[in-house]
Amino acid sequence: MIELREAPANADDPAVMPINLKELPDLVAQRDDDEAWHGFWLSGASAHQFWLPTRPADGRLTYVVVLPLDKLLELRAEAVLRLWRALAGRPDGRWAHDFPRQTRDRHILMLRAFDGRADGASYRKLAEVLLGFRGRKADWENDPRKNQVRRLVSDGRYYVRGGYRELLRYPIRLSVSIGHL
Repeated sequence: MIELREAPANADDPAVMPINLKELPDLVAQRDDDEAWHGFWLSGASAHQFWLPTRPADGRLTYVVVLPLDKLLELRAEAVLRLWRALAGRPDGRWAHDFPRQTRDRHILMLRAFDGRADGASYRKLAEVLLGFRGRKADWENDPRKNQVRRLVSDGRYYVRGGYRELLRYPIRLSVSIGHL
């Protein structure tokens, strides 16, 4: 969520970029009880979320972005840059914090294994379908895919039960202990 605030600007400054937030195409906006204003804007393949402490005035205005100096600054700054590019009519650019292909594939396997297990499939059946296991019962007992599929189900359970929130901050890991930056 990007926090925006109205800001005065010199109209003669060529760097000034006035915006009419209310007229963004495909904007979904909602006002809170306390007059705060939430915006969700779909622009091409990107979705942008922003928040203002008050309802924006009519017409084109200039805004500043409030970025807390915290462990998520890098992700927030990237989101601001994507919003700015969309407002300026530029392409989204490269997503710098995308999952590596191997990590993405493993997360897909975790969810498939978890779903299969929830639907009553045995670990062996999951290993056959997801990991290509073929063999007899004796082969299964000593095959490394037996433990691999159990780890996939266990990891999938972790993410389904709330661990998915870590994925939203990838690659930044927030430690649960209190410490210094």
